[in-house]
Amino acid sequence: MTYVMSDIHGNKRNFDSILEQIDLQPEDELYVLGDVIDRYPDGIKILRWLMKRPNTWVLLGNHEYMMLRALGRPYDLYEQTDELFVAEQQQLWYQNGGYVTHKHWKRLRK
Repeated sequence: MTYVMSDIHGNKRNFDSILEQIDLQPEDELYVLGDVIDRYPDGIKILRWLMKRPNTWVLLGNHEYMMLRALGRPYDLYEQTDELFVAEQQQLWYQNGGYVTHKHWKRLRK
């Protein structure tokens, strides 16, 4: 079976509920169409779980895109990463629910 979801936004309770309903099996495929992070606190945890699954594919959503731009080098997608640019991108990301994700991202070990 093939499953598709998007806009999880760090909401682990809802995400776990969906996984329970679909009862994802090793032979199934799960496609996540972006926006795993932001707004709720468990986006990084969910993203890491998804990355470990062999039958799961995650596409970059606009929230992940904002995160990469806000973090600057070496995570940026562009040449332009001066401090002002990164600060502007971080402000945009925070306005869209990124603060909670950034707080958890900073706690990760390298």
